Amino acid sequence: MFIAYNKVRMHDTDMAGILYFPRQFRFAHDALEDFVESQGYSFDKIFHHGNFVFVIVHAEADYLSPLRVGDKLQIHVTVDHVGQSSFTMAYGIYKEDGTLTGKAKTVHVTLERKARTKVHIPQEFRAILEKNRT
Repeated sequence: MFIAYNKVRMHDTDMAGILYFPRQFRFAHDALEDFVESQGYSFDKIFHHGNFVFVIVHAEADYLSPLRVGDKLQIHVTVDHVGQSSFTMAYGIYKEDGTLTGKAKTVHVTLERKARTKVHIPQEFRAILEKNRT
């Protein structure tokens, strides 16, 4: 499991100062970027110089408890599933006190970088996903 850190900012909330629920996806995506970079893949390398990219084809989230401006967060990132050309990431969003406030999942498909056609997950990247699979 990889743990990313973030916090609720003013632009994440509604007029009552409570997290606007779709913003959970920002926390999940930020955590995904941190996870991938922690494994030695920069997004510059992937999206501009590599032979593959990955895109989100499905996303879901559950909002379990309110978050307010300034709340510090831990986002627990795990690889839930690895297929031939797709993988699923799972995220648990926790407040500093350990309260689970939200969960999300994203399904990604790997594409050839230039042609944007579906390809198998490259072996080097697959090894990273498998190593972090729950």
